[in-house]
Amino acid sequence: MLRQFQRLYPYLWRYRATVLVGLACLLLTNYLDIRMAVLLGSGVDLLGFNFGALGGVQRALLALFFVLTVGLAVGSAVARFWMRQLIIGVSRQVEYDLRNDFFGHLLRLSPSFYDRYRTGDLMSRATSDMEAIRTVIGPALMYMANTVAIVPMTLTQMAHLSPLLTLICWCPLILIAPHFYFFSRRIHRRFRRTQEQMSDLSANIQENLSGVRIIKVYAREAQQARQFDALSQEYVKENVLLGRLQSIFIPTLMLIVGLTMLALLLGGSVLIIRDRLTIGALFTFFVLLQACIWPMAAFGWVLAQLERGAASMIRVDEILNQQPAVIDRDGASPVPVLRGRLELRNLTFTYPGAARASLSGITLDLPAGATLGLIGPVGCGKSTLGALLVRRYNPPPGTILIDGLDLLDWPVEGLRRQIGVVDQEPFLFSDTIESNIAYGLDGIGPEGSAEAARRAAGVAQFEQEIQSFPAGYETILGERGINLSGGQRQRAALARALARDPALLILDDALAAVDTQTEAAILRGLRGVLGARTTLLISHRLSTVSLADSIAYMENGRVVELGTHEELLARRGKYWALAQRQRLAEEIERTA
Repeated sequence: MLRQFQRLYPYLWRYRATVLVGLACLLLTNYLDIRMAVLLGSGVDLLGFNFGALGGVQRALLALFFVLTVGLAVGSAVARFWMRQLIIGVSRQVEYDLRNDFFGHLLRLSPSFYDRYRTGDLMSRATSDMEAIRTVIGPALMYMANTVAIVPMTLTQMAHLSPLLTLICWCPLILIAPHFYFFSRRIHRRFRRTQEQMSDLSANIQENLSGVRIIKVYAREAQQARQFDALSQEYVKENVLLGRLQSIFIPTLMLIVGLTMLALLLGGSVLIIRDRLTIGALFTFFVLLQACIWPMAAFGWVLAQLERGAASMIRVDEILNQQPAVIDRDGASPVPVLRGRLELRNLTFTYPGAARASLSGITLDLPAGATLGLIGPVGCGKSTLGALLVRRYNPPPGTILIDGLDLLDWPVEGLRRQIGVVDQEPFLFSDTIESNIAYGLDGIGPEGSAEAARRAAGVAQFEQEIQSFPAGYETILGERGINLSGGQRQRAALARALARDPALLILDDALAAVDTQTEAAILRGLRGVLGARTTLLISHRLSTVSLADSIAYMENGRVVELGTHEELLARRGKYWALAQRQRLAEEIERTA
């Protein structure tokens, strides 16, 4: 089981000095407790249960015993305090480090990873699983070390008082080993199922909260509540079964301890009758055995926590062992300044696990500063091309070149810092509008960021609407920018992309949610900035791509027509047919 915690060893090694001091305090606590038990037994023998017959010397010794006992108790309490403070403190620090590494690893993973794992499941691993792991390296480690320390120390002291009685009272404890073995595997399997059920429950909660407006619009509250109730019942069922195992485990463990105490009482009584043991020594035996009872009982709790932690560690390791699909090549070039020449050489790309290619044999050459429009039916591969340019996925080697350098030879972070992207579904953070627009700006200071944000908002035709909000640029957005309309979210995302002044700009249906009048105003503003950068305009609207230097009409992952807006209309092909359909739709809308 312990091998499943190997990943934690480097984290614990960072705090080895603190852990060692904590363990030293643990040993000191147990030593002082044992000395106190021996001292109390000697006091009982000294009293002899005859207070009236005590002489002056005996009374002085009794007072000394009292002072020493209080001193030992105080020393034990202080050592116990620092034991808990240091060991539990380290567990919190390791949890902090591990959770940060876990989150950092999630940020480095590629989009294909998030296609396989649900958000709620990842949240469960980052919270409840982390807590289970912390319990292992904190309380469980402390109690396990306490058991390992107290047992040999008490055995040694007991054997010094009476080897025979030690053998008698410890014989029942050999049942603990098979008892632990029987329950450990069952608890581990049950807790693994409990954690998996918790992940399903967390994913359901996250999905329902994200889609609560759709649920209300379609009046599906009752159905979603029933679905949640079913998952909750499964979670309760798994926890009840786990609790049933633990409820059997602890009492049977205590039964073994009870048998041990009974053996001590009977054996000790016989030895006292035969004058082979004093009452004080028997009292010491009882105190020492009582000192072992809690660590032995706690060992059962420790075992349960180890099983819980091992199951959680497996789940966390599963994520930490995932490798990013998109990484820098060995010996990647230093980050060059991106000028923007884009070449596609027979580009063919298939998504991992997909049956057919999303892009097939695409060859294009776009000079730096030029604008390319991509248009075509849904699923033709337009967005896939944009995703490859920012290396959300890796294209085949040598199929995409930027400034003559293979895209795979560009350092990923350095490349992305020089690209601005507006996705079909823009994401905004729960922060101020200004912070969202200035999100990609680094190293220019608050005043520079504010100025760039306002300038970009003007180009995106968002400035006036921001000023109309009560708090202006300091308006706090709701989750995912829910208090903005779809068009406002797209313009905020467009402003964010423009604010960083990228050398390569990718607009993926960035104006789909705005009306035609606002779109025209945005396009007029964009004309002044597009010439300074290479731009990829992805859209289903001809009005958007019409200002591009060249337009590629795509179908089934291929470029079937390429030319300027006027050239493609003159060919009277697929692009022309799309223009006719959109013109007809606009006329119907105007006359409706």
